[in-house]
Amino acid sequence: MGRKFKQAVCGVLFAVFLAGCDGGPAAAQGGAIPKVRVQVDAARNRVWLLTAEGIAIYEPVVPGRVLRVPLLGWQISERPKGCVPQFALGPEGEAVIASDAVPVLLRVDPETLKATRHELRLDDGSGTDRDTGIAALRYDSARGAYFAVSRQDGSIWLIDRELRRARRMGRLVVPREDDCGARAAALVRRLSRLGDAGSCSLAPE
Repeated sequence: MGRKFKQAVCGVLFAVFLAGCDGGPAAAQGGAIPKVRVQVDAARNRVWLLTAEGIAIYEPVVPGRVLRVPLLGWQISERPKGCVPQFALGPEGEAVIASDAVPVLLRVDPETLKATRHELRLDDGSGTDRDTGIAALRYDSARGAYFAVSRQDGSIWLIDRELRRARRMGRLVVPREDDCGARAAALVRRLSRLGDAGSCSLAPE
């Protein structure tokens, strides 16, 4: 990430979280957790923000330009039991947005900015009828696939790049059933260890 772009990104993030202090779209839940997720795509000079209203895309090198994408049909649970929504950037610069309520992903094309809906087929025989929402989502470039963690039971799911099928890989153990932040942090730690160890098991430790 170049220095000028990094400075511009910092300016965007500062503005976002400052707005949260004034009760704006980034307002914190309980004064701690902002209702916004941020992903930086340095290769394409973009900053993606996910809020309850949808996607906002900032291009720091073009001051004042904001691209907005509504997420029609997006389902999320209400707080306090729901998770702050999660999303990941894919290999083409696309944004993949999760639901913490149902096994459905939304994909925003990086060129057209069109959002498409993708219902996951779960490989444990439950189809898409199972109550499986996502508390954590990451793209793993080494495997060319997404990893997700269920909000309900901590199950780890491997999702193909086409966003069609999800295969259960194991389960994470976190302190509390509804601790979304712990699930996300645990997934990052587990994927980091997988990167070091190759094809080690995703089963609980």
